[in-house]
Amino acid sequence: MKNRIIITNIQRMCFHDGPGIRTTVFLKGCTLRCPWCSNPENLSPLPEDYEKDGIHGVYGREYTADELVKMVLKDRDFWGTEGGVTFSGGEALMQTEALEDVFRELKNRGVHLAVETALFVPEGLLEKAMSYIDDFIVDVKILESSLCREVLGGNLELYLRNVSRLYESGRLKLFRVPCCREYTFSERNRELLMSFFQKYTGIPVQIFAIHSLGEKKYQSLGRAMWKVEELGWEALETYCRELQQAGILAEVIRI
Repeated sequence: MKNRIIITNIQRMCFHDGPGIRTTVFLKGCTLRCPWCSNPENLSPLPEDYEKDGIHGVYGREYTADELVKMVLKDRDFWGTEGGVTFSGGEALMQTEALEDVFRELKNRGVHLAVETALFVPEGLLEKAMSYIDDFIVDVKILESSLCREVLGGNLELYLRNVSRLYESGRLKLFRVPCCREYTFSERNRELLMSFFQKYTGIPVQIFAIHSLGEKKYQSLGRAMWKVEELGWEALETYCRELQQAGILAEVIRI
């Protein structure tokens, strides 16, 4: 059904999901399976039962386009002149077709729209989203093709085509790198990241350490969270300086 939009959370007063003050809509379903994912409730596209602290509930609520538009527009007075709505996930672009009426109505009302995406999605969905979305915030993860497929379940060639298309459109506004020592922060992947960012000059880069803050959500779903040594701030700062010395607009953030 076109208007069957499955959402796990609508978060208000967000400051790091695009320009200004944002309302961020977290959509269910993802095309990847990153070992370090901190939002396991957004992996499946379908609602899921959970139990947390003795309370039973469901991750994922179904909205119609009209319901979602009315819900986010309640926050309009807080956005100011620069803010708006950001769609995140999971992989927000998986629900592009269901969201099209939402995108259209919000754009008709002059709302700034942004998407946080891993960009491993069919090119047709990206093209449709680009008809409405102002800013794209894009994750950069594993840039070695076979490892990307083996670890994440992603098609790197598809991802690279999508990045190039976005860059040409002028709507690619920011790269983000979740830093995981085993994979994205390995010596080889850091080399690939450096070359990748130099190709897309002028696009800012944010790097951040993966964390275990999603562990209770895994437990609520009866799953174990993948354990990993978290990178320290000093290691991230050192890498950030290397990127900056190469002319890349990099910064370390906390998420």
